[in-house]
Amino acid sequence: MKKIITLLMTVTLMFTLAACGSDAGKPSDEAATDSPVQTAEPDNGTGQPDQSGTETETQNPDQAETPGDTESTENGSKVLVVYFSATGNTKAVAETIARLQGADVYEIVPEQPYTDEDLNYNDRSTRATAEQNDADARPAISGGIEDIAEYDVIYVGYPIWWGDMPRILYTFFDTYDLTGKTIAPFCTSGGSGLSGTPKTIGSLEPGADILDGLHVSDSAAGNAEDKVSEWLGSIGQIE
Repeated sequence: MKKIITLLMTVTLMFTLAACGSDAGKPSDEAATDSPVQTAEPDNGTGQPDQSGTETETQNPDQAETPGDTESTENGSKVLVVYFSATGNTKAVAETIARLQGADVYEIVPEQPYTDEDLNYNDRSTRATAEQNDADARPAISGGIEDIAEYDVIYVGYPIWWGDMPRILYTFFDTYDLTGKTIAPFCTSGGSGLSGTPKTIGSLEPGADILDGLHVSDSAAGNAEDKVSEWLGSIGQIE
C-alpha cells in the first residue's frame, strides 16, 4: 500500500514540474503592461544611430536663431524694422516686412501710451492733435536700441497723422544718427499716401540713403504680403 501511495505522489510531482516548465517564459499581464516599450534607434547608414530627430525635438527654444541672426549670416548685413503703431495697422505691415526679410524688430513705445481719447480726430483739443500742431513736440520713447550701429538697412514704419508722421517719429530720428545707413519708410493711413514723409526723413537724417516709401491703406494692412513683396523688389531689397 505504501508503495502505491509513493508511486502516485511521484507521478503527481512529475506532472507539476512539467507544467511549470511550459509557462516559465510567459510574462504575466501586469508585467507586460508595466514594462517599458523599447524601440531601436534608426540607422543613418553609417552604423551609428540617427539622432537628428531627437535633437530637433529637444532643442531649447531660447537657443534658436533669431531672424536677424540668419540675415547676418547669409549676406553679412543686418536688417531692422522699426515701427510705431497706435491701432495695430502699421504693426501688421511691419511684421510682414520682418518675416519676408528675416529682420529684427523694434517697436517704438511711448512712455505715455496713447488712449482712444488722445486719438480722437474729431476733437482738436486731444493730445495727438496738440502734438501734431506743435513742431517742437517730441513725445518720450520708452526704452531704446543699444546696437543700432550693427544694422545696415532700417525699415521705419508709422501711421499718417494730419498729413505727417506722428511726432514720436521725430523723437526717434533726433535720438539716432543713421548716417551711412539705408532707410526704407513705410506707412499706413485711411486715405492719404506717404504725404511727403520720405523727404522729411531725409531732412532729419541727411547722411542716410532714403529709399522710395510704401503706403498701405488701413483696410489692407492685415493682408499686404503681395504689395510688400512688390515694393521690396522695386527698391532692390528682395529678388
